[in-house]
Amino acid sequence: MRKTCFFCCCLLVAATPSFAQGYYETNFESVTQQTCPFDPTKTVTYPTGWIIYQTLDGTWGGPVDVGRCISVEVAPGNNLQIDLEQINPAEPLFVRALPSELLTIGELPVNQLMAAYFIWSVSTNGLNDIVLGTGCAEDICTGVFTGIDVGMPDAMRIQTQAFSASNSEHFCFPTEYFPGQNIREYILKVSFSPTADLSGKFLLLQGAGITPSWIEPGLVASVDAQQWHFNAVTQEYDVNISDAAQQGGWNGNYLMVYTEPSFPSAATPSYIPGTVTPPSSQQETINLIVNDWENLEIQPFTHLRGELVEGSDSLRHIVNLVNNGGDFCLNFIDLIFSGGNEYRHGKGGIIDVHNPFSCFQFRKGSALHVMDDATLHYGTQGAGMLAFCATGTVKLEKNSTLLVDCLMNIAECDDALEPTHIYMDLPKTASLIFTENAHLTNRFSHGQQMELRVRMLGGTLDDSRLPAADRALIRRIYPDPAPAFADNFSLTPNPFQAVPVLSYLSAEAEELSVEWISADGKLLSETHLTAQKGMNEWTFENAPAAGGLFLLRIGNGRESAVLKVVRTE
Repeated sequence: MRKTCFFCCCLLVAATPSFAQGYYETNFESVTQQTCPFDPTKTVTYPTGWIIYQTLDGTWGGPVDVGRCISVEVAPGNNLQIDLEQINPAEPLFVRALPSELLTIGELPVNQLMAAYFIWSVSTNGLNDIVLGTGCAEDICTGVFTGIDVGMPDAMRIQTQAFSASNSEHFCFPTEYFPGQNIREYILKVSFSPTADLSGKFLLLQGAGITPSWIEPGLVASVDAQQWHFNAVTQEYDVNISDAAQQGGWNGNYLMVYTEPSFPSAATPSYIPGTVTPPSSQQETINLIVNDWENLEIQPFTHLRGELVEGSDSLRHIVNLVNNGGDFCLNFIDLIFSGGNEYRHGKGGIIDVHNPFSCFQFRKGSALHVMDDATLHYGTQGAGMLAFCATGTVKLEKNSTLLVDCLMNIAECDDALEPTHIYMDLPKTASLIFTENAHLTNRFSHGQQMELRVRMLGGTLDDSRLPAADRALIRRIYPDPAPAFADNFSLTPNPFQAVPVLSYLSAEAEELSVEWISADGKLLSETHLTAQKGMNEWTFENAPAAGGLFLLRIGNGRESAVLKVVRTE
C-alpha cells in the first residue's frame, strides 16, 4: 500500500532520540534496571522510559498478570529484545511508554498531520505465532494504542492501529483545532496463539516515534465551486482539493477541519459547506476531488454538507467526496454522508483503515459509489466499519468491485422509521465480496429485522466466507424472466468481430446446450453450459472464425430458442 508523503519525511529524521513540540523518537537502545512494579522481590530490565507487562483480560488497562516480570536484553545491533519464553502466550504482551516519557513530547501542534510508527519484529520461527485482526479484547489483536488528551474530562481520543502484518507499521492521525492536546498513551500490543510454543523465540524492539509533518497541511474549511469548475459533460462542479484549501497544501497533504467553536463530539458536529458562485436556484452537484499522490485526513466529527439552494429553506446542494487516486487516512472518525451526498471511489484510490471504529456512514439517500473499473478494499483484516442507514446504498459501476474487509452495519438510524431494508443493485461485471475478516450485522435495526437486499442483475456476490448468521442477513433478489424462453437471451455485440457474450436470465439452476449452426444448416460446434438462477453470462471463444450469417440454437431439454448472429470480417 502506498504511504502518504509526510510518512517519508518523518523517516528522514536523526537516528538518536530527540524531543521537540509534538515530536518523539526512540531507538530502544538504553535500559533501566529496577524493582519489578508487580513483584518487589524481583528485578527487571526495561527499555528506558517504558514498561512491559501482560493483563488477565487482554486490555491495556486491565488487571496485570502479577506473576510475570518481563525483562529485555540487548540484542545484536544494540537494539533490545524480549525473550518470549517469559510470557504467557494466552495473554497479550504490552510495551507501554511511561507518563514521564510522554511528557517530554509537549503539547501537540494544532491542525496538523501526525505520523507515528512502531518498529518491531519477531524472530523468523515466531512469525506464525502472531495473531492479527480485530477478534481480541478492545477490537485489536496486534497493533498500537495512541491516547490523545484533548483537555476535556473523559474525552481522551484513543487512536488504535490494527497491524496488517506481524512487523512494524506506520500510521497517521490529525490533531484538532484547539490548543492543549497531549499524548498520554503510546502502547504496543502483540497477541500470540494461545497454544504457541515460544521457546527460543524473541520480539525485537527497534524504534518508535510520533512526528508532525514537516510542512503544514492544506486546511479545507469549505468547498467553493466557481463557474470555471463547471464540467459541461457531467453537468457537475469539479473542485480539486488543492483549490479548496484555504491555506497550505502545496505538498499534497490536506486536512478537512472542524470550524465550530464547540468541542468536537457526535452531539456537536461541524460541517464543511459546499457553495456555488454565482448562487443557484437549482440543486447543483459539487465534487471535492482528491487526485493521485494527494492525501486526505479528516478531523473528528467533521462532515461535508451543501449550502441551501438559493430561495429554499430545506433543499441543499450535493457535495460528493471523490477519491480519484489519492490516499485517505481514516482514524477515530465517523464520516457521515447524508442528503444524497456520495463517496465516489475511482481507479487507484486507497482508503487506509486500521482503526476498528473508523467508519463511513451513509444516510438518507446517500451512497458508497465505486466507479468504472475501480476496486475499493475497505477495511484491514477486520478493522474499520461501513454503516448503511435507511435509504443509504451501494452503487457499483461497470467492472467495479467492493471488497468488504471489516464490519458492515445496517440499521434504520432513526427510531421514528418503520423497519425497512437496505437495497442495492449488482449489475453485470460488478462484484461485492466479503473477506474472511468481514462481518455483517443488523443488531441496531428495529427488532433486528433489517436485511441487505441485493438485486442480482448479473454481477458477482461472494458471501461464502461470512459466518452463517451474517450470511443469513443477505437476501438475493432476482428479476423475473420473460414468459417466452427466447426473450431471456441476448448475444452482444451482434454483429460481432471478436468474442461475443451470451446473456441469459434464468428462473432456476439448469443445464443448457448451445449449438453454432451455419446458414446452410450444418452443425459447427456444440457447448454445454450450467446456468444459475438470475443473470448469467458466457463468452464464446469458439465462435465461428469466418464471417457470415449463423444460427445459435439454445435449449434446456424442455424449450429451445434460435438467435440469428452475424460475424463480420
